[in-house]
Amino acid sequence: MKINFKDEKTEDIYKVGNVIKDRDGCIYLIVEEKELGYTVVNLTNNEIYEDYDTMQDLINDFAKEGQTLVNAKLTIL
Repeated sequence: MKINFKDEKTEDIYKVGNVIKDRDGCIYLIVEEKELGYTVVNLTNNEIYEDYDTMQDLINDFAKEGQTLVNAKLTIL
């Protein structure tokens, strides 16, 4: 995984396909699931969070100060 960190406005961070780094070092991917809404996948420990009906619900529950958008290139083997 190749990661470059970017400073972005909060409203630009939380979008489907974006990769986010938290203060604790965990890396997350925001995904959309058909018929289930939106969720967050923790790429550090392969954990999947609960489903949210809207992106705003996800942001309200998941977004924290200190999260940063990262430019990541994921290679699946």
